[in-house]
Amino acid sequence: MIVLIERKGALRVRRAELSDVCEAVYALTQLIPVGYVTSYKSIASVLGVHPRVVALCLKHNKKVVVVPCHRVVYSSRRIGGYSLLGLSFKKKLLEIEGVVFEDDAVSPEHFIDISSLLR
Repeated sequence: MIVLIERKGALRVRRAELSDVCEAVYALTQLIPVGYVTSYKSIASVLGVHPRVVALCLKHNKKVVVVPCHRVVYSSRRIGGYSLLGLSFKKKLLEIEGVVFEDDAVSPEHFIDISSLLR
């Protein structure tokens, strides 16, 4: 991933740092509608990074009200991690938002590919 910076009317290019990647992860996570989830892999594919980088960014999310990191799950649709208050809390938040579970995985009707929101 690269970053374009404008300085004194000129564009400069630099390699993205982790903080840049995390800002992009947070922006994409904010696009996930209430009642739906996406996967770490889906976000990673859009950004061209490894899914674990997405997970790392979300683990350090300090704006949990603004950036709904609880809406990101494994590509198997299983809940995955949630550092804040644990998996049962993450599942409860999703259920309150209308996400339906089948056999401990998010129902396919509530799972979206984040790239579909960028078209």
